[in-house]
Parts: sequence; structure tokens; C-alpha cells
Amino acid sequence: MNDEKTEQRRHSVAIIKETAQSTNGGRSYLLKGLWACRLAAGLDQRQLAEAMGSTQATVGQLERGDRGAYPKTIMRLCECLGVAPEDLLSGGDPERTEARR
Repeated sequence: MNDEKTEQRRHSVAIIKETAQSTNGGRSYLLKGLWACRLAAGLDQRQLAEAMGSTQATVGQLERGDRGAYPKTIMRLCECLGVAPEDLLSGGDPERTEARR
């Protein structure tokens, strides 16, 4: 089971690196779809921040693109929102998201 989970995580991180626009040479990534995913989950910024163990200010910065998210943060967001990494990274481009599924 651990091997399966590890392989799944590697796959998700590979998708993040392949799909996302990096803000600092491949260490963090812009989350163009975070706002839409958060709204679809019915959460406000404070609720999402609490669920992921962060602050409302951080969620706001990530949504505005003022800062990028590290792969570990992206995976936490995916767990909290029930979405795939591509959903957070896609920025609402349905063609690109459908092509990845």
C-alpha cells in the first residue's frame, strides 16, 4: 500500500511540474484554479486556511498569484478541496483540464 501511495504522489508531483507555471525556477507554482476550486467546495479563505493548517493571508496570496505554492502545499490543498493538482493549476481552461484526464 505504501508503494502505491508513493507512486501516486510521484505521479501527482510530475503533473504539477509539467503543467504549472513556476514562480521561482521550478520550486513553487502558481495556482490559477485555486479560487474556483475553493468556491466550488463552498469554503471561504479562512475555512480553507484552517483546513490546511495555514492562514487566510496565505490563501489570499496564493489565489492572487502573489506567491507560488510548493508541491507539498498543492497536495494539501488537493486533499482539503477534493480536487486533482491539474484543477488547481489549470486556471479554468477546460480544454487543458480535459486533455489531462
